[in-house]
Amino acid sequence: MIHEKQERQFCAIHAVNNLLQLPKDSYYVESEGVGPSYESSHHQHVINEWRCHGRLIFRQQRLRGNQSPAINSDQNNASGSSEKMNLSVVATQSEFNDIAEEITNRELRLMEGNDPMIADSNDCTTEKQSASTLSTFQKFRSKHFTPNFGNYSYEVLETALSRRGVTLEYYRVAADTSESIPDTLLDKKQNIIGFIVHEEETSADSLSYLRRLGSHVPIIRNICKGGRHWWTITGVKRSCYLSDSSNNKTRVRVKEQKEDSKKWYLIDSNLDYIQTLSSDDDLMSTLRDMQSRGALIFCCHVTQQ
Repeated sequence: MIHEKQERQFCAIHAVNNLLQLPKDSYYVESEGVGPSYESSHHQHVINEWRCHGRLIFRQQRLRGNQSPAINSDQNNASGSSEKMNLSVVATQSEFNDIAEEITNRELRLMEGNDPMIADSNDCTTEKQSASTLSTFQKFRSKHFTPNFGNYSYEVLETALSRRGVTLEYYRVAADTSESIPDTLLDKKQNIIGFIVHEEETSADSLSYLRRLGSHVPIIRNICKGGRHWWTITGVKRSCYLSDSSNNKTRVRVKEQKEDSKKWYLIDSNLDYIQTLSSDDDLMSTLRDMQSRGALIFCCHVTQQ
């Protein structure tokens, strides 16, 4: 499984890629599980499927060696929008920085008495140009990220997931230890793909005094204060196939990934291992324990069509 490890304060980026099982290396996606005995052909298609507990949530197909996928999915767009959702797009620092700057720019315009919604909502060019002109001081004052370091806000994470057809919803675990996931989420269970967990990181004791002082200085307060840490619990697994239209082969499975309808996977970029939760009861117990430590939990589900 994909398990991105912590770099700087990019845990929100890691959380998206770990939740949706998105590999950074496109060659890895194409060659995964393909043995040397499988002869290459110009007619071969690489097919990637993302499933959650056996249910198909996204399918991507492209000619082998072609980096432009043809997408066929149960989840192509949301709310009737003509803009295509692409769950398979890997989250990057550049994307998250752009989102954070756009949100910061909208807030600054509102504070100046300008309503950013007056502009055509289908044309983001002006807003992106304005975001690119944010001063260094404005960027460091932003509550949505710290330049060069990360430390992205909930709003940035939510926007990045919505671009991939995934919505976030605050979730509170009931105190009743006998309550299970079907009882608490009811009809939404079929759309759940995992959970995003948020916890504030505390400053190290030896630096806490200096950090407290620095947190009152606008230009460096985001660096001095404790960071946001995001990690995920996911039920998503990705499978890779090859198909060959030249000899009427409909689909050749090159890597078998066993689908388990009960397992969840806790993937934290700060940890060196993936923790397997073998049942819904284990999931609820883990979420309840996190909540008792002050963590915030957000349920992730694919957008209904």
